[in-house]
Formats: sequence, structure tokens, C-alpha cells
Amino acid sequence: MLAALRRLSKTAYVGIAILVVMVLMGLVVPLLSPYSPITSAGEQFEPPGSQHFFGTDSLGRDVFVRTFAAAQLDLALALVGVTIPLLVGTIIGAMLGSTKNVVVSTLWQVVIDAINAFPFIVLLIGVLGIVGTGLQGLLIALLATGWARYARVARTRALTLRDVEFVQATEVLGYSRARVLLRHFLPNVYSETLAYGLSDFVLVIITVAGLSYLGLGVRPPTPEWGGMMADGRLFLQRAWWITVFPGLALSLTAIGVSLIAESVVGWAKGEE
Repeated sequence: MLAALRRLSKTAYVGIAILVVMVLMGLVVPLLSPYSPITSAGEQFEPPGSQHFFGTDSLGRDVFVRTFAAAQLDLALALVGVTIPLLVGTIIGAMLGSTKNVVVSTLWQVVIDAINAFPFIVLLIGVLGIVGTGLQGLLIALLATGWARYARVARTRALTLRDVEFVQATEVLGYSRARVLLRHFLPNVYSETLAYGLSDFVLVIITVAGLSYLGLGVRPPTPEWGGMMADGRLFLQRAWWITVFPGLALSLTAIGVSLIAESVVGWAKGEE
């Protein structure tokens, strides 16, 4: 772990610092604030000040508390929406890349290509149309569609490993397929899928916010960055802070994760 951290660039540490601050603020602010993120805390459209740092929205709710309460939800959704598909897709892709069963490999590849053929947000909207909108539907849509992207990356990497000498040696030594997969393929595949997953983290955060903005994601009054920006879009001239502060939090988080992902991608390419 320490060796991996030493390989990160200085910009990656900036990204880690940004992400740590957002996580801590998301935990501390809703816990210590006297205001609730879902009930009125004052007059409508109060501008930013000493009592309400980010002002209040059209229902008198404190935007500061709602912004960082939304950080909990958005980061948790992105984490679950990336981690589980990453694990599932990496395992499936590594298995397909290591197998010599042409029929199984071809059938799974058709499924993976079919899912990846659609733009991510279009596919999510299609799944939401089947399972229903809201937090539960959004999670189901992310988990049902995300794994295929990682499976494609993992399979491509695993195919390049099949002809490597140390893998061929395992066949001569008679190692079981499970041992070869766990000890030789997965350790050499995960670095690429992990780098892709960090880049995907930004996409998932923005997509979740975008779907909530369109009314297809997290339902009000639950605070969520996209939903908050959608609530404030009608009052931009009168109360710009309702939209601007959640947007800044979303942008800052995306920048932090992007800085980390850029370093990890460079590290993964350096290992090839």
C-alpha cells in the first residue's frame, strides 16, 4: 500500500486531499449543524451570510447543510456504483480472457458488446424505465450496466497474458484453472480496471447528478447535487447560490477524482 502511494504524482495528492475534505465535510457538517437538510431553517431565499453560509433555498432550507449532506449520498452512490461493477467485471473479463472455450467466450462477448454498444446514460435511462426511478432504481441500473465496461477492459488485458511465458509455464506444471486465474491473471489485470474505475468514478458522479437533475434519479426532499441544481435553476437571477454551491461541490469532487485517476492511469501504463 505504501509503495503504491509513493508512485502517485504530486497532483494525485492534491486530488486525495480534495476528496478527503469532501468526505469529512459530508460527515461532519450534517452531524454538527443545528439545521436539518430536509426541513426549513429560515426565511426563503436568504443570501449567504454568517447564519446560513450558503444561504437558503425556495423552501427556507439551509443550502450549506444540504450541499454536504448530498456529498454523502453522491459519493456513496458513486462508490457502490463503481466498486461492485469493477469487481464483477474484472473477474468475468479475466475468466473470459483466460478461457480457451470458444463458445463460452463468444457468447459472453456478445453480451458485453451489446451492453457497451449503448451510450452509458441512455442505457441507464432505459433500465430506469424498466425498474423505476428513485434511489433503488438508480442503484440497480448502475450495477446492471456498469460491469460490462470493466469486463471488456479485463478481457482485453487477459488475452495479452495468455501467451506470456509464466502463464504457459503454469499449464506445463498442471496448475488448476482457479489457481492460474487468482494468482496470475487477476493480479495483472486489476491495475488497468482500477485505473479505469477511478476515471469512471467521475462519470458516475456526474451521471447520477444529471439523472437527478432530469427528475429520474434521487427524489426530493433527499439532498442530491443534481436535484439541488434543478431546484435552483428557476431562481438563478434571484438566488444564484441554490445552484452554484452544489455545482461547485460537484465540480471540485470531479476534479479531485480526476487528478487521482490521471496518476493511477500513468502508473498502470508504466507497469505494462
